[in-house]
Amino acid sequence: MKRSHALAAGVLLLVSGGAAAAQAADSSDAPARTAGHTVSAARWCEQQGGHAVTRVPYYATAGGTLSPLGGEREMCVFTDTKKKTKIMISADSLASKTPTLAALAYVRKPAGPSGPGNPSVAYCQGINGTAMFGNRPTDSGGWGPEGATSTDQIMGTCMFADGSVIDAWGLKYHQGGVIRGADLTEKFRADIP
Repeated sequence: MKRSHALAAGVLLLVSGGAAAAQAADSSDAPARTAGHTVSAARWCEQQGGHAVTRVPYYATAGGTLSPLGGEREMCVFTDTKKKTKIMISADSLASKTPTLAALAYVRKPAGPSGPGNPSVAYCQGINGTAMFGNRPTDSGGWGPEGATSTDQIMGTCMFADGSVIDAWGLKYHQGGVIRGADLTEKFRADIP
């Protein structure tokens, strides 16, 4: 198999199997316990001030045509209405009992490269995540509502090997000291070392 085809197959497997990988990694979709009560990942999101939404992955061509991919994911969106910014993270990453790679990347703010093109993609790739939804530099994609018809409805994300997902721009801005939506640092259920 050619390298480019293997990369595309790997990315599609990672995107469609990301939720399963994250769940298998530490049962992060298992209900959280707080004050003796069982709390789902969506409920944890809401308790932290976010809004739980179901999103599906999309592949976008250079021309902006969207193609829905298989799978869906419960995401948690935090919005700052005054600054008109938001950040999205997979709800299971936020509610996980143990740190996820997305949580570690957000809290630790590792140094990452800058490069030509989209700085959020370069940063994501530089810290061992992927924002790619295909095998060509012009391929893109992200997570959006079912039935999305415009790339404006899609949010680009950084996905890590454990299946955890976070808004790529929110991650890049946070690394640079800018909070988008809300500061997630104290919203993670896990203690982040």
